[in-house]
Amino acid sequence: MNLMNKIYNDKEFMKVASPILDHKEFMKTKAIIHHGNTRYNHSVRVAYASYTLSKILGCDTKSTIRAGMLHDFFLERDDKNIATETKMLIKHPTIAKENAIQYFGVNEKEQNIIEAHMFPISSVAPKSKEAWIVTFCDKLVAMCEGAGNAKAQVTMWILFLVNFIK
Repeated sequence: MNLMNKIYNDKEFMKVASPILDHKEFMKTKAIIHHGNTRYNHSVRVAYASYTLSKILGCDTKSTIRAGMLHDFFLERDDKNIATETKMLIKHPTIAKENAIQYFGVNEKEQNIIEAHMFPISSVAPKSKEAWIVTFCDKLVAMCEGAGNAKAQVTMWILFLVNFIK
């Protein structure tokens, strides 16, 4: 069974994720290429990895799934222009948070998880274990999907670890 089938067959995960996955606005992310995949699939993978880790650690799985699904919920396309891409790297968590509030009424914890997922690139720091989990899983999934070059990924991991250890 491949990973996506495993995810879609996980009843506990899908009970929380389905209202987001089936929402007409969120479904638009299926048409946006992101990390060599679709933003939809990337979000599902981040949410599932985050859910799995949060379950093992006894954290709030519902907020982790919802925020993991919505962490990249913005409809602008990735751009190959480095200036635009860098600006969007920093700006997209706020856009995703605003969209998540508008369409899904996310709570304060979920808002921070979404807005902090690009820490330490962005200035918003994770305030909960769940926020750290989604931040970590986003980096891990992006790396597995082949996002960016190796030097950028190593730099991101070093920054992440340094801030996590503080």
